[in-house]
Amino acid sequence: MTMEAILVAEPGGPDVLHVGETEVPEPGPGEVLVRVLAAGVGPWDVSLRSGRIPVGMPYIPGGEFAGVVVGDTGDEAAFEDGEPVYGYPALTGCYAEYVTCPSEQLAPIPEGLDGADAAAVPIDGVTAQQGLEDHLGVHAGDTVLITAAAGGLGHLAVQIARALGANVIATASEQHHDFVHKLGASLVIDHMRPDWPEQVRKLTDGGAGKVLACAGPTLAGAAQAARDGAILATPVHADSFPEDGRVRWQPYNGQPRGNGLIALAPWFDDGTLEVHVSRRFYWKDAAAAHREVETGHVRGKLVLVVDDDLAAQLGT
Repeated sequence: MTMEAILVAEPGGPDVLHVGETEVPEPGPGEVLVRVLAAGVGPWDVSLRSGRIPVGMPYIPGGEFAGVVVGDTGDEAAFEDGEPVYGYPALTGCYAEYVTCPSEQLAPIPEGLDGADAAAVPIDGVTAQQGLEDHLGVHAGDTVLITAAAGGLGHLAVQIARALGANVIATASEQHHDFVHKLGASLVIDHMRPDWPEQVRKLTDGGAGKVLACAGPTLAGAAQAARDGAILATPVHADSFPEDGRVRWQPYNGQPRGNGLIALAPWFDDGTLEVHVSRRFYWKDAAAAHREVETGHVRGKLVLVVDDDLAAQLGT
């Protein structure tokens, strides 16, 4: 049985994304087959496509998705045929009509989350949660600095930090300040200004003690904005990190855990947490979505809608 998918045969620009036919993947032990409703688009997709992150060729792009379970998964997987789910199987495979995913990396789509928009959550949602809780240890009453707070990772991180009871100072370019304030940040600094780290240090009486740096261009400024002894967590891939001995960097990779998505569900259901999808693309226009990501100015996330019939069925 075959399916359509976006295929990349060689690294390059957005034009290397082509629609082709390939075999529907067979779920292995502990895996679930999912009919894809939508796939999220993020900077990792651009990094793989361009060759900045090595990947075997040819491959199907896409690291996160929303869809419905296909077939009987058995008691061990705990998912039912036709159940709406979302997940993060790896960094590839989701720009397709079907994808397989380990069951422990899947979760039911929360009732408070639109089905197609759910595709924008898995990677950035769990990465934000793990950075704030596991690596920074954010608790009620803490003040945390979150850089690039209008982007896919940052806008979820601001809301999660607020849900944890923290006070959030954020950075964003000026056109996104109102958006980031509405997410819950008490102060928003323009990180396009060269003196933004100095502003943070003045406003925090010597610098932030806990920092989540969400974009590469803000790494150096984040270190300058931190107080002595601060912890700086970042999922950004970098050859090296600014280091002057004052601060402690915590580079990390978000781990694809379904239980992390389950932990976020109550916040989606009660409105504490919302994912902002600034634009939906038809999935065969993936090149256009990649070009928009490459501008570096996407507010929130982009998604590719793969299955219009499934979208109508789920009321998205």
